[in-house]
Amino acid sequence: MLRDQLLQLATGFEAYRRQVRVDKHHAIHRLLQKDIPEALKAITPNADAFKLDGSDGLANVTAVPWVATFHREVTVSATAGYYVVWLLPEDRRSIILALGLGATQFAELYGENRKALDAAGRAGIKVLSVAKPLLPEVFPPELLARTVEGELPPLGKSYEHKAYGKAAVLSVRYLIDDLPSSSQIEADYVAFINLYQRLVSSALTPSTDELVVDEVVAATHAGTLTPSIQDVRDFTPRLRPNRHTNSGTRSGPTKRYSKASKKIGDLGETLVLEFLRNELRRLGKSELADRVVWHQESEIERTPGWDITAYDPATEESFFVEVKASQGTTINEIVLTTKEWDAARRHGQRYRLYLVTDVLQTSPKLEVLKDPAQLVEQGGASITVESWALNFSKGAPVENVP
Repeated sequence: MLRDQLLQLATGFEAYRRQVRVDKHHAIHRLLQKDIPEALKAITPNADAFKLDGSDGLANVTAVPWVATFHREVTVSATAGYYVVWLLPEDRRSIILALGLGATQFAELYGENRKALDAAGRAGIKVLSVAKPLLPEVFPPELLARTVEGELPPLGKSYEHKAYGKAAVLSVRYLIDDLPSSSQIEADYVAFINLYQRLVSSALTPSTDELVVDEVVAATHAGTLTPSIQDVRDFTPRLRPNRHTNSGTRSGPTKRYSKASKKIGDLGETLVLEFLRNELRRLGKSELADRVVWHQESEIERTPGWDITAYDPATEESFFVEVKASQGTTINEIVLTTKEWDAARRHGQRYRLYLVTDVLQTSPKLEVLKDPAQLVEQGGASITVESWALNFSKGAPVENVP
């Protein structure tokens, strides 16, 4: 059945595309949105862990349709993460089964250009380095012999379709004029899913966040990207808790998420460090700028209870900055260590939380909270001792303040 459906897609898609606009009642649309995903779900091991979806475009029919299997722990979208996908190239001569990466996450950094394509390729190589040692255990020898590693030729003329090829990790191509049996096609797909499952469960596989943050850090060091904090504002009390919003450096349930969080936190600290030094230099205080200390790089007092010791340009008095960073647009809750909270209570107005959001974008935003301990005492936030979670919500009761 799957073989027949793929053949129907390949032979009928070009006529459908000439209609220009997506037609939800057309047989090809139904194939991509319903029939092929259902056929794949029926043979997908541990199917409930996956989301299956297909696309013939949004308003206009795309040149390269696809049907993807997304592991819910990694992604539910073709724009980010890595997933197993069926692709019909624009020349319609073949259909491709691939383990590939979403490239939109890199276009958001660079724009739709060569830099973004190269970044997607580098990310694909990282995933391939983890996948390759697993292949002899998961793929039978005859599938291994047919599998192509890494980049594919562009699948279409647009940036998006070039990106599909650039971000390929592993792939198998089937010629439309010589499609193998349905049993072989299905067995190949199941092998790709089994590999996908192994990658998801491996602590060595970089998470979606890690792939992007690694690119940002490397590109920043190389000068390819020059992110800088431009939007700076005083802290605004939150109207109510929102526990569904990305909450900065709070640890998640997996080691891979924690590694990504650490890298995001480090990136936030480097952005704040440069911001503080540049502000002092802009005000003619270069000597003070040179005295700003990032304690992670300091030979003494590496963990005093804050990340950066900085200086007020007017008084030249030191103040202490704890940085919390998020790739999201808002930070509503953070985790503090005992040492950080003790330092906040001890230093009062000289202790400041710098909340950096959109940290993976070229123009991250900064919110400055002076004296977080006073905010808690006034009921503008709450802290729970058990998890050391500082929740920013206006009028929140003071809970378990140590």
